Amino acid sequence: MIRLPDNAPIGPYKVQRFIKEGLYNDCYVVGNPEKGTFFLKLFDPDKVPATWFTEGEVTEIVSSRRVDHPNVISYVTDSVLSVQGRSYPWLAMQFFRGELLSELLGEGRRFTGPEVRAMIIPVLEGLFYLQNSLGLNHNDITPRNILLETQAGSAVVPKIIDLGHACAPFDGNPPFPLEDLNLLFTAPEALEGHFSPESDAFSVAALVFTMLCGQAPWNLTLDEQEPLWQQIDQLREARRREPVWPAALHAADPQLQKLVLTGLHINPQQRPSPAKMLQLLGVSAAGEDRHRTATPQRPARPSSPSGLVATTDGTELKKAMQRNTRQGGFADVAGMEDLKKMLTERVIWVLRDREKARKYRLLPPNGMLLYGPPGCGKTYFAEKFAEESRFNYMVVNGSDLGSTYIHGTQGKIAALFQEAQAKAPTVLCFDEFDSFVPARGSDAARHRPEEVNEFLSQLNNCAQRGIFVIGTTNRMDMIDPAVLRKGRLDLQIEVPAPDAATRRAMFIHHLKGRPLADDINLDRLASLTDGYASSDIAFIANDAALIAALADEVITQRHLEESIRCNPSSLAKANRRNPIGYRTEAPDAETRYKA
Repeated sequence: MIRLPDNAPIGPYKVQRFIKEGLYNDCYVVGNPEKGTFFLKLFDPDKVPATWFTEGEVTEIVSSRRVDHPNVISYVTDSVLSVQGRSYPWLAMQFFRGELLSELLGEGRRFTGPEVRAMIIPVLEGLFYLQNSLGLNHNDITPRNILLETQAGSAVVPKIIDLGHACAPFDGNPPFPLEDLNLLFTAPEALEGHFSPESDAFSVAALVFTMLCGQAPWNLTLDEQEPLWQQIDQLREARRREPVWPAALHAADPQLQKLVLTGLHINPQQRPSPAKMLQLLGVSAAGEDRHRTATPQRPARPSSPSGLVATTDGTELKKAMQRNTRQGGFADVAGMEDLKKMLTERVIWVLRDREKARKYRLLPPNGMLLYGPPGCGKTYFAEKFAEESRFNYMVVNGSDLGSTYIHGTQGKIAALFQEAQAKAPTVLCFDEFDSFVPARGSDAARHRPEEVNEFLSQLNNCAQRGIFVIGTTNRMDMIDPAVLRKGRLDLQIEVPAPDAATRRAMFIHHLKGRPLADDINLDRLASLTDGYASSDIAFIANDAALIAALADEVITQRHLEESIRCNPSSLAKANRRNPIGYRTEAPDAETRYKA
């Protein structure tokens, strides 16, 4: 990330001073003699998570353009800075003169009940506006994001600042890094990937508790130098206990007490939303509109070079290990019920139920090797395992990144595991695992024994570092035997060609949502595809859909059986070549693909 010096020009402004460095942006105060002073965020698009783009633009910029409320930091303008052929989007926001709430609390300041009420109502009104008018959660209501602006007559007006995590409610791995949040104010369900208006309400209740009592709820402090997963574990453990209610809270008025007691409820369904919190404090949520002008129309998008547009060819995803957006986990895997049951019982519950694991001194396995014929869903299953476990997911492909890791230095391999540990808990998947750790003494390992040794070293005790390693291969015989010992890849699981029940379930999965005739016979399709790989089933469903689409008709049993006849199993020892274009051997001389 470039660092702009004082007086450096950026758009119509000049830099007055650098404020702070974020995970993927830098913050500055900038100014213009005619326009005034502003906050400015400068983004590094290479560091912004791929999930944090909307239509090719940084999501925070897109969201900020819509904001117009006196208690929320306001959008001014945005554009792109070009430096040495690289493009950096930037966002200018309204500048406030005042103090951060975190600064006052850090100095030991405590607030009375009336002071807290006067400050928290504008915050709740700002949240209600974001949620009700824009459909956005803030997701990071903490003392560092509440600025107390001093206005004429020494009046102090709270402002919600930094929309760096604002987005619509969602369920899954967040599109932004959790490392950037103050976890003490993060709702329990948000740590599991469930962000809702009630999650912001928990943060507000924690904020009120801290302002009144001078400490975070549950009297907890976290060491930010510890891995993220360890901090989350500490939070979960502490929040299982009943919180201690200090005397300062008992001295507050009953409305504030109720706001804190209900707002810190572990179950979000038992927690009031920000709108209900306003009502609890005697303020009509609908009445907050008195503070707001009409939401402005979104300004025209500034011109930006194509380099800022998120690519669709996967280049950015190969360049960095990204957090996956959680979907349905094992629910997306057709069949394989025995394997899913075994992993749920032997691995996933140990990862999830930390309290019972500690009671029985259990450690989850270091990892597992999925082996079997190609095309049978090993890598797909690894991804769905990560979704089911709710861990972050990093995948390294032997062919895509071979020049970076296989032929790289020991330091690069160590850095890969350090990256996984920093994002722990993490599922780290090595596709084509035999290319990473070939048996020492073989021709494949002759030129890189040090790298194989480094892999062996890194694979030791991964569970204690919050890493679960998955290797996938169809050449188990080529992997160094030392990798397969207990303490490295503890589990070796065969993923064979799908059985009849699984093939039937796969046809259901791949035909779902397509226009179908009433004559589809799933049992016959499963019987006709005995010995087929999972990828073969997906291809057949799509191929049959193509035949039907070209004929402008619904998909029938005939289309599917025709596709099966023309596409033998990819696992067969001898695949015959298939003719391309017209098929004339059928009794009625019907063409396979109609013009």
